[in-house]
Amino acid sequence: MKVVELMNKNVATCHPAEKLSVIVNKFELFNIAGMPVVEKGKLVGIICQSDILKGLKNATMQDLTVKDVMETNVVFVSPTESVVTVARMMVEKHINRIPIIENDSVVGIVTRGDIIKAVAECG
Repeated sequence: MKVVELMNKNVATCHPAEKLSVIVNKFELFNIAGMPVVEKGKLVGIICQSDILKGLKNATMQDLTVKDVMETNVVFVSPTESVVTVARMMVEKHINRIPIIENDSVVGIVTRGDIIKAVAECG
């Protein structure tokens, strides 16, 4: 199975300059725990709840922007990557979501939950 078959195509993204308070609201609104960070149409990072919590050790949510806490070493794959390979990457790298990139643009995202749901539906 290819990742394109189970990825979420409606990807919520954010900009590096957004305040963390806005991001927390987006997490709640979209019922997500992380999202790609995009600037000028290009993936520049990823942010999740744990990144925000780490940032709050040294500053307040009103003081911090996405750029202050985002992870810039982003693992991503193409839509044609196999789900098994993506699952292995998640386990090996201890990550919960992987953006799907095509022609330098974010076209989807896959989470551990997406993979578990696909496995449950197959069996």
